[in-house]
Amino acid sequence: MFVQAIVRTPLSLLGILMGLGVAASVRTVHITGTVANIQRWEIKGYYTAMVVAHTEPRRAGVVSTRPQLMVDKVTGRFEGEIICEVMRNKHGRWVDIHLINMAATFQVYSTMVIRAPYAERIDLGTFDWKPSHYRWKEGALVIDTAVPRDTIIGDLFGDHVSTSPINPEPGDSMRFEFVWTNSGQPHQAGMGGFYTKDCCTILCDLSFAVRTDTDVHGESWPHRVVLNLRVETAGRYRLRQIPAQGEHLRDIDFLMSRDLYFTVGEWHEP
Repeated sequence: MFVQAIVRTPLSLLGILMGLGVAASVRTVHITGTVANIQRWEIKGYYTAMVVAHTEPRRAGVVSTRPQLMVDKVTGRFEGEIICEVMRNKHGRWVDIHLINMAATFQVYSTMVIRAPYAERIDLGTFDWKPSHYRWKEGALVIDTAVPRDTIIGDLFGDHVSTSPINPEPGDSMRFEFVWTNSGQPHQAGMGGFYTKDCCTILCDLSFAVRTDTDVHGESWPHRVVLNLRVETAGRYRLRQIPAQGEHLRDIDFLMSRDLYFTVGEWHEP
């Protein structure tokens, strides 16, 4: 019995210490700040509410019980407490603050993530809301180059293309989701191979069109198509849309009037 007690006691203590370690990674943080562009059309025109949320990963169909802050839709001001997961790395302790725009009618959520050094009280000051990842560094927001980021080109509620990630590492596969309004016409889409242009830029061609020689429905609805692009080599890339080749084709303008530039490289702490 005496030997068993000696063995059990360290295991019990270990369990307690492990429990304390997990609990210590969760902290309540007092957050304040002001969203300067709360009245701009890209927010006011599409979204019905903005919340400042915890850093717990969201799961589809699961309602979180952790507190969230509402952003004032007139002034852009927010203040209150949220529960954060404190992350530790060689650069210090951090919390991720999520500012989520919600459009209940369209079931659309768009998020800005701000990674800030952990403190009991964090004042983010006045800043513009943008759907990307940022760092709070020396009193200013800088693009977070240490995480994969997504981007949307076009009208979120119309024709657009979502790119994930827009900052890939060598060997990553980029996911392009094309969304457009269609009446049932078959589509024709593809991406060409890589070739070098202007010495240092790697060029890739995109074509995207629908057929005009088929029957269509009397109503239209959003269609989605996903194309994947694997990038093996580090460097600067340029994706451009060119007219589709063939008869009875109508181009869908995703990138006809602009080129998409992105850089493939290793992620680094900003």
